[in-house]
Amino acid sequence: MKVLVTGGSGFIGSHLVDALIVAGHDVTVIDSVEPRKDNQNPKAEYVRINLLDERLKSVFTRVQPEILFHFAAHIDDRASVGIPFFNARENILGSLNVFESARLTGGIKKILFASTSVVYGSAEEKAFTEKVIPQPLTPYGISKLACEYYLHFYLTTYGIPYVAFRLANVYGPRQDTSKECGATAIFTSKLLRGEQPFMNNDGQTVRDYIYVTDVIGVYLKAMESNVTGVFNCGTGKGTTTEELYKLVAEAVHSDMKPVLRPDVHDQVKRSIMRSTLARKVFSWRPKVSLEKGIHDTVEWYKGRV
Repeated sequence: MKVLVTGGSGFIGSHLVDALIVAGHDVTVIDSVEPRKDNQNPKAEYVRINLLDERLKSVFTRVQPEILFHFAAHIDDRASVGIPFFNARENILGSLNVFESARLTGGIKKILFASTSVVYGSAEEKAFTEKVIPQPLTPYGISKLACEYYLHFYLTTYGIPYVAFRLANVYGPRQDTSKECGATAIFTSKLLRGEQPFMNNDGQTVRDYIYVTDVIGVYLKAMESNVTGVFNCGTGKGTTTEELYKLVAEAVHSDMKPVLRPDVHDQVKRSIMRSTLARKVFSWRPKVSLEKGIHDTVEWYKGRV
């Protein structure tokens, strides 16, 4: 099929593009940045354009995609607190331009969207299920939840099916080490350079870490299904930042201790995703253990840091 991927030059998006190419699909990538060498697939077409650009519709008209993966976004949750207007413009208005371009082009059979566990926000649960009412605390979480609602609007009004996955903390090769939202990548790159990493607060923040190929696997299953709706995507297992650091340090063979930043607090202290519904509906389950995923991630960065 003809598939269009926004954000296909990024971390998760580039892995998706590779998987789609292997599966034999015709892939076009829309992104506002040039892909790094590791993130570029020679068999895909790359169009550099901002999602807010009025010329976006002409790209959809030319490509005539049947499947749309919308991954492009301003993803820095902590930074969004200080720049809510920018975050809303990129994530809400940019997404609307994408959805409208898809609608006006016609021929779209399904939209697959990358949402986030951050939408649950301050909800006090040991593990989040889709029944938990979202209470986002940051502009990033709010913007992703708004996009979920817009997708429901496009389904009920125009009959365009969608699947949105609320992703846990995705990690793996190609993750951007310059952003604060990728602890695994940051710890790995700094330790390999012999630099001392930092750890926020007391290191006891709990997150659900899922390997990137497991995420791609459920998206491919969702693309081929007739299912519509919002689903969690995580392992159901919680790991503290301190535990994560120890696993990365062991894989790097480093005994360096992190610098603690006690004044930097996370909005949400605990976030674990229960993906029972996705496991059942898509016959999917995460396959890569945290230990194996970190080992493979470290091995990839060794040749590039």
